[in-house]
Parts: sequence; structure tokens; C-alpha cells
Amino acid sequence: MTHPIRVLAYRKYWIAPVFISLLIAVPAGVLAKNNTVSAYDFVQKWTKTYGINHERAAEMMTTQHRGGMSKSEWVSTYGSYLEYLKYKHLGGQLISTQEEGHKARVILKSSVDSIQGPVVQHEIYDLLKVDGEWLIDFIDIRDENFGTSIGPGPRKKHDSKNNKTSPEHMPSQ
Repeated sequence: MTHPIRVLAYRKYWIAPVFISLLIAVPAGVLAKNNTVSAYDFVQKWTKTYGINHERAAEMMTTQHRGGMSKSEWVSTYGSYLEYLKYKHLGGQLISTQEEGHKARVILKSSVDSIQGPVVQHEIYDLLKVDGEWLIDFIDIRDENFGTSIGPGPRKKHDSKNNKTSPEHMPSQ
């Protein structure tokens, strides 16, 4: 006959592996659910990245928004230009946000500073969700009164000279 204390002692060893498994599995499940960033939260990260960390900014854009350029091409082409402009996003107020499936639109009223001085503008961000992550696909910059475009003109599909999509991400000059 087995001694009751030995049986209980043996059976309590299953508690540790189960407890450790739960400590690992439960937070991982919670993090997986919280890994989905809202379109607005993504735009907030973008405004803190663009003009500062060019490599990360390039990763946060679709190829369409980079004008058909690779990430490294975009960084080498526009990184020094943004530094020359001393572009800095000073923050913004959320006007509206819409998310539908893999598309989103976020509108901010923001303040931006550059070598030309501070500007208050409305920024209209069109986002696409690619592989579960939001990316900037198009930005339309409007003046303070939400009227005149102060950024690039209407989106161009192709530039006939080099057959690349025209970049639509330049700050106002």
C-alpha cells in the first residue's frame, strides 16, 4: 500500500507546470488581443515618427505613398529634405476617425513647424491594413479652414517620365 503523504506529494508537482503554463499563456493571449492598434493610435505614432526616424516612417507607408520607391530609396531621397526643412509635428486634435475593415480615415487638426514657421492645418490620413498592420496610404493636407490644399495636388496615378506613382507625402513648403 502506498503511503498517503507520498501520493499527495507526487500529485502536487503537476501544479507547478500548469501554473507556469498559465502565467505564460494568459498574458500572451491578452497581448495578442491588444496588439491591434486603432487607426487613430497608428496616426499618433506616425506624427511622432515622421521627420524624426526616417527608416521607421518609410516602414509605416505603403509603396503607393512612397511614390513607388523602396524604403531605402525613400529615406535617401526625403530624409535629408525633411531635416533641411526642420519639419516637426507639434501635435494635433482628433476631428474624426472611421475604420471599415482594412481601410480607415483619420482627420486631425494639427500644428506643424518648419523653417517657414508654424502652421495650423487639417491632415486627412487614408490608411490601409496590410498583414494586420495599419500603413499610411495617402495624406491630404488642408489649410486651417479646411479649404485650400496646402500639400500636394490631387493624387496622380502615374508619372509618364519614370512610370512611378507620384509621392504624396511632402510637407508644405
